Amino acid sequence: MTDTITTLQVLFRREDVMPRVLLHNVHDYKAGGLEFGEIITRLLDNLEDSSQVHIHHTEVPPLDTVALGFVTAQLALAECKLRKVIYGNAAPRRTSDKARKNNKDHGIKYARLDTGTEVINVNSPYAFGFLKSRIVEFRTIDSPDSGSQFRSRDFFPKRVAQLVNGDTSILTDELSIDDIPEIPNNIVTWTDGFGNIKTSMRKSDLASMGLEDGQKVQVILNDVSMLGVVSTGGFAVDRGMLAVNIGSSGYDNPFVELFLRVHHMGEKTAAVRFDYPEGGAEFELKAL
Repeated sequence: MTDTITTLQVLFRREDVMPRVLLHNVHDYKAGGLEFGEIITRLLDNLEDSSQVHIHHTEVPPLDTVALGFVTAQLALAECKLRKVIYGNAAPRRTSDKARKNNKDHGIKYARLDTGTEVINVNSPYAFGFLKSRIVEFRTIDSPDSGSQFRSRDFFPKRVAQLVNGDTSILTDELSIDDIPEIPNNIVTWTDGFGNIKTSMRKSDLASMGLEDGQKVQVILNDVSMLGVVSTGGFAVDRGMLAVNIGSSGYDNPFVELFLRVHHMGEKTAAVRFDYPEGGAEFELKAL
């Protein structure tokens, strides 16, 4: 038995059986659903050596480009020894209400960060905004932007795989980073599974507003007003109290969360109290 364990330990330490690339697959499709399955199939079919690539899937809410950008940044800026690539898509096609000839819409863009992480996102609003200050290369990818309703399966995975394979010949026009819209600091970005609402406001924004730990504030979101307390953490306040706290996302300058401490999911979370705000919903924060 000891010999068997030793053999397995040696086997799984071998560099040639360990993945070299972490590919985050971020889409507004249902996790585990058909769409994810079809996209994964196309990715694996076009990768030169799929055994070297670990694919991780993250679902964002349908048509929520703010969540796409927020999740992309959170995953992109995480420390990782592997080469890291992120492929994301949430394209609500809101730029016009008119019919789109041949399903035409924005294509995919490529960004390389100062960390070396590569991001391939459909160029929808907010897709690159949370990473703007970290981008060192911003390019167009040579890929059809029409001809299929399901471009994220039919066209984009092949280009993603090409880039993972090391083929940069599909990178075309250089784009201006300055053209990426800034992210306002008063919008909802993500609601987690516990009903906590993550926002685009940062710890530094609270400081610039002169707000300190323990100070009472008024939060207005979705036409709902609640009394809250500025806090260094959601559990630093009493049960049932809304904490406007320094959250778990955002790294060196964390994002602010609206955290309503509950002990059971049957209780009203922050998401419930604020009527389930969508990504991009604006909120107000007023000192009392």
